[in-house]
Amino acid sequence: MKKAVIVFCAVVISLGSAQEASNRTQSPEKQSPQQIMTVDQVHPGMKGVAYTVFEGTKPESMGVEVLGVLKNLNGPRSDVILVRLHGSKPEYTGVVAGMSGSPVYIDGKLVGAIALKFGAFSKEPIAGVTPIAEMLEINEFDKSVSQNSPISTPHRVQRKRRLLPAHLTRFPVTRSFSRR
Repeated sequence: MKKAVIVFCAVVISLGSAQEASNRTQSPEKQSPQQIMTVDQVHPGMKGVAYTVFEGTKPESMGVEVLGVLKNLNGPRSDVILVRLHGSKPEYTGVVAGMSGSPVYIDGKLVGAIALKFGAFSKEPIAGVTPIAEMLEINEFDKSVSQNSPISTPHRVQRKRRLLPAHLTRFPVTRSFSRR
């Protein structure tokens, strides 16, 4: 779950910077929201592009080819898109941890973000992409929590402290060892 949140944040940041760049180049009436591609629309053989930073702060593009979709890999309704990265740098380095969160586009539509590397010591540039629809679903889940839910209350629920009677414990319980 922690990894999914990190990937989601990275995609949101990259979308924000990409949107800001497009806002500067387009007039207000020509701006449109980011289009996404669902995992059902992704098929083996499709080609696209991913952006990551290899050095410094400038994102560089690399080719992406879809190898397939691994259904329910991370649990129910948690698919992973298997891709091969193309280009001189990813073919030399393989998939590295710093690529997590790198956005992947096919036909100009956001598909997801690089999240996984397959093989501990492999330099083969094969990566797992978390679909964007699953990341957006997490955002909707956060909005669905009721205000009356115990999860949403900021204060801590107070519980009555109960200690076992002394004759039920093997060793005497002193105040310094009891939980408050």
